[in-house]
Amino acid sequence: MKKPKVVLFDLWMTLVFGLPVDPIHTLQELLKHRKPGEPLDPEFLTKCLTTNVADPRLFLREVADAFSLKVPRGSQAAFLRLLSQERKAATAYDDADKVLEQLRRAGYRLGLISNLWPFPVRRVFKEMGLGAHFEHLVYSFEVGVRKPSPAIFNHAAQLFSVDAEDCLMIGDSLSSDVEGSLAAGMHAILIDRTGKVNRLDKPNAHVVRSLSEVERMLA
Repeated sequence: MKKPKVVLFDLWMTLVFGLPVDPIHTLQELLKHRKPGEPLDPEFLTKCLTTNVADPRLFLREVADAFSLKVPRGSQAAFLRLLSQERKAATAYDDADKVLEQLRRAGYRLGLISNLWPFPVRRVFKEMGLGAHFEHLVYSFEVGVRKPSPAIFNHAAQLFSVDAEDCLMIGDSLSSDVEGSLAAGMHAILIDRTGKVNRLDKPNAHVVRSLSEVERMLA
């Protein structure tokens, strides 16, 4: 594999894990946009991940208005509890800090591209200290688009002033992280901790089982 100038990481289920159920899925049920147990609406997901409103009450109102929904009684308090649970549940994988630090010491420029809403940012990047490893942090709620759109990957490459082909994207999602970054012209590594995927039939794409394996590949 060609040595990249920039190594970009996904956040959730790549560096950090959290609640067992996607909190946006829970919000969808709180607002009664879908019935309990129904799949997450992709348009609802996109709205939540591209809305740059840090006040939870205003955020709730904006999302509800976008889908002509009423904010049910008690849903504001339930949303605040959900956000508190999300922050408390955020936990870095055991090898995350070590691998990021080793790659940085090896001379790689590090960045992050995350499909994220505003609420766990302080917890993950300030209190947990993950932000110290990265030169640039790219959040979907700030950029206004989410992975797998090539636009968010191109935005990251522009921040680093490099071509897309000089970037390597690492993440756990085949569609959002691998296919999205490949479409933008980057190289990609899929982190599959389940062991279900052995290889990818795609040029410039590889599979690993852990962050530590990424470090060994780039050593």
